[in-house]
Parts: sequence; C-alpha cells; structure tokens
Amino acid sequence: MYDNVEFVLACGGLSTRNYPHSKGIAHKSLMPFGDIRLIDYVLGEIIRVGGRHITLVCSDNETIEAFKKALARDNKTAEKLKNKNRTEIAEVLQSTFLPDDTDLKFVIQDKPVGTAQVLYCASTVSHNRHMVFIFPDDIIVSKDENNSHLKGLLEAFMADEHQILITGVEKEDVSNNSILTNNRLIEKPKNPANHIGGYSPMVLPKELIASLKKEWETNQEQILNLGHEWFYVDAINTFLDNGGEAQGFFIKMYLKHNEDLLLDTGALPLYEQAQLFALLKLSRFKEQNRQMVQQLLND
Repeated sequence: MYDNVEFVLACGGLSTRNYPHSKGIAHKSLMPFGDIRLIDYVLGEIIRVGGRHITLVCSDNETIEAFKKALARDNKTAEKLKNKNRTEIAEVLQSTFLPDDTDLKFVIQDKPVGTAQVLYCASTVSHNRHMVFIFPDDIIVSKDENNSHLKGLLEAFMADEHQILITGVEKEDVSNNSILTNNRLIEKPKNPANHIGGYSPMVLPKELIASLKKEWETNQEQILNLGHEWFYVDAINTFLDNGGEAQGFFIKMYLKHNEDLLLDTGALPLYEQAQLFALLKLSRFKEQNRQMVQQLLND
C-alpha cells in the first residue's frame, strides 16, 4: 500500500461540456461508464495499485454529499439482488464498494482559481505525502489491468522520487495540452516544439506540494491577479525556478503505452464514444450488448 501517496481527484466544475448527460448530477464523473460510473473506474484503478489515501476536491458541500451518497456501500440492495438470482448485477454493484481501509477525504475548492489551487486544497487535508493528480474524465484503459499505466507510473516514480511525472500522449494537435520543453512545461503551446501532450494521472513530489502550498499562502493576492487561472503548470515551473532544479528535481513525460487506450470523456461526443467502448469492451454484459449492436447494424 502506498502510505506516502495521496491520490487527488479534481471533482469540481459545472460539467457543462457534457450536457445534457451531466445536467442535474453533482459532477460528470458520476455519469455511467459501462456497468459502473467514471468515478468507480478511476477509484478502482487506484485501489488495484494499492492506493488508499484519496481526496476528492469538490466545488461545494452539496457536491460532497452527493459523492458520499454515491460511494456509500449498499449491502442491503446487493443482498436483495442475490436473493432474486441477479448475481451478476449484485457483483457489479459490489465492485463499486471501497475497501474498509480506504482513507477517503473531501475538501471544497470554493473559488475556481485553477488546477494548482485544487492541489493546494488537497494539501490542507493530506500532509507530507506525494500526490497523484487525476482528472476523472481522463480514462486510460490498459490492456493488462495487472500492469496498468497507473501502476507503471507509480513504480517509475518510486525508483527516483525527484521526478515530476506527467502522463504523455503522442498526438498531432497539442494546442489544448501542456508540453515539455527544456525541463519546463508550456501550457497550450502556439508553436509546439514537440507533439507529446500532457494528461493525468501525474505524480508530484511532496516537496513540490510544499512549495505550492507556501506560494499560495504567501502570494495569494498576486496569484489572483495573474490574469489567468493558476495552473499546475505554473506551480511546477515556479518550484523548479525557485530551487527545485538545483535540488535535482526534473519533469518527465511518462509515455502511455501504444496498447493502452486514452478515453477523453470531457465533452459530449467523446463521452458517448467512451461509453460505447465501455459497453462493448468492459461490460459484464458485453456479449449481449454486441449482439444488440450487430442486430441494429444489420437492420
């Protein structure tokens, strides 16, 4: 178990890019993904690699309460399903239950200042741990779940805890990503020097988190007057500029394996494609789903 790692999920925002699917729900990560929900898939990945310290950063108390209700165990319903011989459905439901030793925390980001502030908010409830920062609409489906992208990312980091590891994806258009150039990150490059875009999950050393926390607490007014959001990119570059690089810290893009699939579910058409993939490839009922799709195509 990774006792020295906090897994931080950004669960704020209005999720309007996923309307109407996300309309009326607390957060887009509660939308279906095959048999389960996006949040269940992400949490399941964390639990499988041995993560137990998890913080969800939400926009308000109502969202926190919705997540608590959504993630609560429902043993009574699971037992009813089994008694009615709906064992497969009961097992799917139980797969969403978190282990008893899960340290699940919630914190509010009351102002949408940016992704770096999400990390600051998480640092107020998780002390002196490295952080794995995850946007739950970035889904990486690994060919072998026992050797997942997240597992490889963590193992690479533990081999040298001075690394700042960003999930790197080779793509033609990186205009909406961060890229790595000369050991610094550039957000949304206009003239990219390479075509490896940054995604989550990313691993951030505890020293960087401490630097970020100090920066917010001492320069909050200046950060708010930046004229743009305070991105994780800003916090990383500031840390390196203010002595992190001299201490041996460096950024590295940890490339997604070619056989792993990145599903960006952050907008309506992309989410629907991801949902189709999950129903036809990941679902407990994928054979029935495929037969139905085939029948529809034949018709």
